[in-house]
Amino acid sequence: MKKITLIALSVALIWQVNAQTLENFPQRKNELKLDVAYLLGATLKAEYEYLINDWSSVGVSAFHNFNSGNPSFRTQVLGIYRLYFGKEPATGFFLEGNIGLVSGYWYRYAWWHYSYEQYTAGGVGIALGWKWYIPRSGIVLDIFLGGGRLLGDNDYTRSYPRMGIAVGKRF
Repeated sequence: MKKITLIALSVALIWQVNAQTLENFPQRKNELKLDVAYLLGATLKAEYEYLINDWSSVGVSAFHNFNSGNPSFRTQVLGIYRLYFGKEPATGFFLEGNIGLVSGYWYRYAWWHYSYEQYTAGGVGIALGWKWYIPRSGIVLDIFLGGGRLLGDNDYTRSYPRMGIAVGKRF
């Protein structure tokens, strides 16, 4: 009888400690990141990501080029969806699908004259990448590479890049 009582008490105690541990450390579901590769130039790229569950997330990526010497891609706003294949929640290898708007200036040469024409177009794309996460500090690192196709019949650029090295915080 003493053995059964001791085992039951031990199981109840372990269960209680485990429940308290989960309550004290809630899962963080939001991420805010800056792309350090773009910060080297006169460009700002920021991303927000919400973790739906352990293997998928949705978010927004915003990019703006302040460099007037390279006007081809000025602004890019993308909605993103990521599917994760790592062992830990929302880490490891991921596949990303994106859809959004891209605007900029197209460099045109006509009749001995150079000119810039502004464009805005929608597009869809994909990217592959890897995400690292440090749970104690909440630091996140993304490395990804991909591209997208602009939709519609246009004379300007027909694709857009999707690449970066983003560092941020999960909260």
